[in-house]
Amino acid sequence: MKENTTKFVLLGLLSRRPLTGYDIKKTVKTRLDYIWDLSNGQIYPTLKLLEKNGLITKKIETRESGPTRKVCSITNRGIGKLKEWLSKSAHPEINRYEILLKIIFGEQANIDTNSKHIQDFKTRNTKLFETMNQFENNLDALPEQTEEAFYVRLAVLLGKSISKASVEWADTALTMLQKHGEPKIRR
Repeated sequence: MKENTTKFVLLGLLSRRPLTGYDIKKTVKTRLDYIWDLSNGQIYPTLKLLEKNGLITKKIETRESGPTRKVCSITNRGIGKLKEWLSKSAHPEINRYEILLKIIFGEQANIDTNSKHIQDFKTRNTKLFETMNQFENNLDALPEQTEEAFYVRLAVLLGKSISKASVEWADTALTMLQKHGEPKIRR
């Protein structure tokens, strides 16, 4: 049975440093959104489950200004569970590209619609490539190259490669589509 990967995302983040739920949401949005789909609605229930199972603890921090904070920390048991999961083989990637479904059935649409789908895909991946470059630049600017930065760099490298290949595919597909012309719609 496939385990809920959300708990391992949270354990992984907490293995680096204690975080509040808000900190986790922000980190997921800014650093993981490009590689893993995790909604805000999954974070807090999973944190509650992790605490119930003794994989994390929560400590209330009072501050002179601002509201109190519930800071989560990983336990030794949580580290053990994370290491156990890390030692297992990853599940095969799930490729679900709606753009490719639209292209596969593209003979039922006009050339402008197909071109727009491909151009939108190119725009998204150009932005992703630029984001991955920015991540890489941020890593290069770190005064100390930590183990964490090294492994993040490996993930960024794949993100750059995939987004670059996607942009190249889009350019080729747009050229081919223009040469091909309007499809003959079958009914």
